[in-house]
Amino acid sequence: MATIKLAVLDVAGTTAQDDGLVVKAFQIAMEPTNPSAEELAEMTSYVEATMGQRKIDVFTHLCKGDVDEAFAAHERFVTSYTDLVAEGELKEFDGVSDFFRELRKRGIGIGITTGFPREILDPIIFSLGWEELIDVSVAASEVAEGRPAPDMIFKTLEIYNREHGVDLHPGDIAVAGDTESDMKAGVSAGAAVILGVTSGAHTDAELRASGATQVSATVLTLLNLLK
Repeated sequence: MATIKLAVLDVAGTTAQDDGLVVKAFQIAMEPTNPSAEELAEMTSYVEATMGQRKIDVFTHLCKGDVDEAFAAHERFVTSYTDLVAEGELKEFDGVSDFFRELRKRGIGIGITTGFPREILDPIIFSLGWEELIDVSVAASEVAEGRPAPDMIFKTLEIYNREHGVDLHPGDIAVAGDTESDMKAGVSAGAAVILGVTSGAHTDAELRASGATQVSATVLTLLNLLK
């Protein structure tokens, strides 16, 4: 087992049940562009394949580099997803709040990161009642590069060190996520533990191929990997 001082955890598909909400919000966002059924299917496949990545980057690709259209679609996505969150469509996975409390009890800090912008992350934190349970939250909109780059992990570490007066390093952290991008970010950051969970977008084989040191059906397994 590894000695870990900070856990950096993904949101949708890892600590919160997405249940197709990203795809649903994406399809609503793309409706004004009038894609054909075939085009929408291709776009949806791309969205599913790039789960975990920064959403504005995904829309920029889908809009073939048209920055104005990408930002317009992204704004529609933000509105659609936050509406779904407000309607109670997003739930945490069973036991996650207690999992956070146990990490805290063990003296392990908690950071959450996401491919969503801050406009979506804050409503998620509020709706799930996580405000007092986590130490740091970082949105993809707040770093130079989204996943698979390690920028969000490094920013989480930087904020945690500053706010807690400590000097933790990548070897002191565990990363958990459900996508290939999560795993690659953990590898690039040099995290000591990289847990892939099959509760979200990608399979056991995909997560291992992308650098997971462990794979499990649930993020709760992380407790068994830490001292």
